Amino acid sequence: MLRRLFYLFIFFAPFTSFFAISAWLRLPVVINQLLFVFLVLAIFIRGRLKSKWILTEDLLLIGLLIFVWLSFLLGFKEQRSFNHSLAYSNAIVFYFFVSKYVIEVLNIKSIQIAAVIYRSFLLCSFIIIIDFIGINFFDFSLRRLFSPVIDGKISNMNYFIRTNIFTVAGVAEEPGHMANFYNIYFGISLYYLYCKHHFSKFKWVIVLFVCSHISLLSSAGIVLAIFSFLFIYFMNRIENFSISRKNLFWIGTVFVLCTVLLIISFLNNADYNIGEIDGIIKKITFNEDTTNLTSSGQRLSQWTRAISNFIDHPFFGNGPGYGVHQDSEGYLSVYLTILSDIGIFALFSFVLFQIVLIAKIMRIQEPIRGFLLFSVITSFLHLFIIADFYQAPIWVLFVVIQLIYSEFKLNIK
Repeated sequence: MLRRLFYLFIFFAPFTSFFAISAWLRLPVVINQLLFVFLVLAIFIRGRLKSKWILTEDLLLIGLLIFVWLSFLLGFKEQRSFNHSLAYSNAIVFYFFVSKYVIEVLNIKSIQIAAVIYRSFLLCSFIIIIDFIGINFFDFSLRRLFSPVIDGKISNMNYFIRTNIFTVAGVAEEPGHMANFYNIYFGISLYYLYCKHHFSKFKWVIVLFVCSHISLLSSAGIVLAIFSFLFIYFMNRIENFSISRKNLFWIGTVFVLCTVLLIISFLNNADYNIGEIDGIIKKITFNEDTTNLTSSGQRLSQWTRAISNFIDHPFFGNGPGYGVHQDSEGYLSVYLTILSDIGIFALFSFVLFQIVLIAKIMRIQEPIRGFLLFSVITSFLHLFIIADFYQAPIWVLFVVIQLIYSEFKLNIK
């Protein structure tokens, strides 16, 4: 039972609103809480606890949790603050530590978790692509069939119109979050295919990945994926101190073709494209009309508020949830939310924990290192521009990295 519940939690971790029971009661949360109940029963029946499963870097997360509750006690202590403190506690205690303990008790291997993630990735891809085709061409929506309607919205998410087509959110609340979860599960799926020697499936998985990102139309998700690919590629090239003529040929060919296509596209409608480019430049430089803010302008406004609030209470913050209490938009950044709501010590603990994980990945051999780096780079950078700290796939990624590294250390001894 424990194993099945754990695998179900991993499988449905990205499903933050698809199959949602209510606006707050999400399927991953329900499964995770059942997992905890059965884990406690199993411990009670066996009459003993496992020891030596907490790693040194895990103490940083325990420290973060301590800072959360200190911040609550010293902060504004409203009901919202208590709810957010519980959300932090749920992510750290249940998503992370319960998962680690179950893995230890059942002796679960990383390849077994990766197999579940791969199947979840395939289902997410199917839902994203089918929903995109259905909503844009056939007035059909999987989301309407499987997600509850709350306050006139489909599970907290309406379809967004972009470039004359509807973008979908897959199984999450909105396209940006889905893109983050999808990138995490994509990297681990590649790890699974590599370990199983299913090399012929790589191209089909990449096709699914590209099609799904087109359907999501998340600018951050796409840009971070491209950035991660390029970073890993050039890092490997630099590390090996070599680049073949064939690689140079393909890089040059792609560059020339893209340049030609961009010039043709630009000249086809020069006036319109100049306006679009000017708009993009204003977004990147945060130089937008304050009466009509886009996503970047809104983020700049909230980030400025976060820094101002942090300066007022730098050490233990204003209290968990204060940013959302003050403005329903929140700070639109996980890192700034931790900094402003909980304080500098909490942010230091969380960032140092991430640095330790990256350091572990860098010790793993290629190409496994590249697969994990893809998930880490896209996810850790995405946390700059999304507000939710307690999304399950992020914590699944933490657990998987630690598990793969521990197996790697055993193999080289």
